[in-house]
Parts: sequence; structure tokens; C-alpha cells
Amino acid sequence: MLRDYVLELQASNPDTTVKIDVCSEPNPDSPTRQFRRIYVRSGPLKKGFKACLRDLLGFDGAFMKGPFLGQVLSAVGLDSNNGIYPLAYGIVESENTESWKWFLDNIGDDLDLGRNSNFTFISDKKKGLHTAVEQLFPNAKHRYCIRHIHDNMRKRWRKPEYRDHLWKCALATTIPEFEHLMKEFSQYDKEAY
Repeated sequence: MLRDYVLELQASNPDTTVKIDVCSEPNPDSPTRQFRRIYVRSGPLKKGFKACLRDLLGFDGAFMKGPFLGQVLSAVGLDSNNGIYPLAYGIVESENTESWKWFLDNIGDDLDLGRNSNFTFISDKKKGLHTAVEQLFPNAKHRYCIRHIHDNMRKRWRKPEYRDHLWKCALATTIPEFEHLMKEFSQYDKEAY
């Protein structure tokens, strides 16, 4: 069924990339292999992303439920209206450095990102992603999603003042404005700062 899915994707979306990673059976005479991972990037989505190139990619992962366990990894960009622009997804056995490296390597090949790429990658501290970015794209910036930082911070600092100040800092558009807000934050609560 997976082959049919891939063929249909490629027939209806020119320039679509699909990469499937399989494990060989222990018996070398066996013609079957076991599915391990799949990477999918739609041709039209790549064309749109390249046309409105913004050097920013967001990454996330989600658990799969049901009879087939694993994780779905996704990569999104920003469109010209600052909306989420889906770019690629993968299904992997688990979220770890090896699977993130495999996913990022495929994205890098697809988008012609070299090791010296200066893209900014945003995530929510996914397991293994930070290490994979450092190894594959050493010049890229890796930042964390402010909503997830807030979710972690909210566990200890529940007052709305903390949330409001964090978001003011996140929305600062200049370095002096950011530094001023952070200084205020440190005076308000050194531990939260």
C-alpha cells in the first residue's frame, strides 16, 4: 500500500520527493524488508517556499496512536502573511538524534541547504533535534518556541504579570528594547529572569 501511496503522490504532484528507509530482514535470502521511516515533501510546496524564501523553518514531532506506533516529524515555514506554510513531514520509529538527522538531511538536500546555511530553526526542545541541527547546520541559529517556553515557565510562575512580561520581551523588535525589558524583568523577579 505504501508504494501505491507514493506513486499517487508523485503522479498528482510533480517534483514531489519521497524517501523510504527500510531495514533488511536478518535472512539475506528473504525478499521482504521492514519499514523504518518515510520522508515526504510535496513539489508544489517546495516551489512556493523557494519563491517566497524566508530563512526560517519550524520543526515539531507528534506521537502516532493506533496499530502503527512511531512519530510524525514536520517542517513548516512562514508564508508572506506570516502564516504557517507546511513543507515536509516524515514518519520515524522514534524521536531521537538519528531520526532527526535523517529528516534534516533530507530537508537540506531538498532545499539545497548547505552546511553553511544561515537558516533559523525553531522548535520546542525536541529530543535530539538540537544536536542534529548543530551537526548538520553548524552556522544555523536554533531557537525555541516562545509558547513552549511560556508553558514551561507557567508551571512555576503562574501570575499573568510573568506571562505578559515574557511576551513583551519576545515581541521586542530591537536589541535595546529587548535589553530594557529584560532589565525590568530581572528587577521584578531575579529567579524568573
